[in-house]
Amino acid sequence: MLKIKNIEFIKAVYDDSLSHNIFSIANIQFSNYPPINGALLYWKKNNNTQSEYTSEGDYKFYYDMANGKYFASVKFPKNVKLTRDQKQELAFILLDERGSIGSYSLKTHRNRKNSFNPKKSLEKLIFPESFDVKSIPSYVGPIIDEKDMNLLTKTNPDYTKKFIEDYCYFRYQLVRLHPTDFEDYLEYVDFSYVCYACDQLSEKYLIHNINQVDFSTLQYNYPVLSRLSASFKNYMILELKRQNAKINQHFEHEIDTFIEDETYFSEYGYIDLMDEDDDIEEEEIEFQFFEFDRGQYKWYGSEHLVKGIPSFRSQVYDDLGFKNPTNKEMDHLMKSYTLEQINLLSAVLEPHWLHRFREIIDWKAACLYNPYLTDDFLSAHLNYVQFEELGQNLWCEVTEEFIEKYMNRFNHTKPVPLIIRHLTEEIYLNHKDTLKVDSDLLYQYYQSVGDEEYEKIQSLLED
Repeated sequence: MLKIKNIEFIKAVYDDSLSHNIFSIANIQFSNYPPINGALLYWKKNNNTQSEYTSEGDYKFYYDMANGKYFASVKFPKNVKLTRDQKQELAFILLDERGSIGSYSLKTHRNRKNSFNPKKSLEKLIFPESFDVKSIPSYVGPIIDEKDMNLLTKTNPDYTKKFIEDYCYFRYQLVRLHPTDFEDYLEYVDFSYVCYACDQLSEKYLIHNINQVDFSTLQYNYPVLSRLSASFKNYMILELKRQNAKINQHFEHEIDTFIEDETYFSEYGYIDLMDEDDDIEEEEIEFQFFEFDRGQYKWYGSEHLVKGIPSFRSQVYDDLGFKNPTNKEMDHLMKSYTLEQINLLSAVLEPHWLHRFREIIDWKAACLYNPYLTDDFLSAHLNYVQFEELGQNLWCEVTEEFIEKYMNRFNHTKPVPLIIRHLTEEIYLNHKDTLKVDSDLLYQYYQSVGDEEYEKIQSLLED
């Protein structure tokens, strides 16, 4: 048995002039065999469906067994002295690590199962002429008690009990779909109800539809609240106060904690977008020629998406099933957004977009709230960094070296949470006359500081 010690995947750039669409290069280290460097992982259109091998002898792997239109394979260097069967098994290992074979990489792929057909259900509904989507409050669910039914028929005399029951069930089932799947039916449902009952709303989706968002109902959608950034939660609270709306009693007396604590409502945060029958356990495989623990070097990147192969194509969707925009699509969106929307987006955009729209985004919002900021990114964008706001960021991670290097750029007339969260004994000793920190503040960020450093710094504060 050949023992695989390490697999290194190297990014590959597509070249349309090549006959093979290479999407990755692998270097494999063994403990009892010479290394194999430069194994090419590629995909290709299947012109000969009768053969399991290519004309060069590479075994074909299909990412969608129901569709043999494309296959993926591995081309090994000519000096590799492996048998055909050994190459086949090693090719499987490499492709399995680089991207799932025979299954979708993400459970949020748009081909997810769905038994509810909104079009057919809508056709069965007979709407009264006076129907208004706002006539039935958002809190009314698919099962209506007698008190609510009497009130609804009294305020809407044209509505029959059957229509009310059928419509409430329809809208309940509709918003259980993914937002991109019920987009065409929004005219039949009050967006307030979407905010109240759809648990698959993302922050970017809400920002995109900010003019329709009803914060008075959104504040009761706990699965969505559990995923929102501090920036958006703060905006929601300000809007509720501006509208003189009643704030959810669950957090009305601890608003700061609700805004800053990313674990608030975390018990509601998990959404399983798959049916139970779709939850397939990973296939157990006994290798004949290689010793290897699957998943050690799993590639989680999405830079090289293979069009036409579902398991790679599925990676163009985010964790909640929304399609990631292309550069061109995002350019168009940013041009259409208001300053308010750009401000909110700046808090949650990934570094690629922050850089691309560096002249447009709100850098104060980005520095204050964005969790994706890193040493390298901040150092590369120093001309834009707002250190006053960055010092108050409770979510991004920077290194001790970054803090030391730019210590004097922060505002030390008040405590700087970013520094306190990353405080070490050495930083404290080097800057104890500059930093505003006491035992209470240190304890507030205990989890970020860690046991060992906390004890050391606490003893210094007590001296």
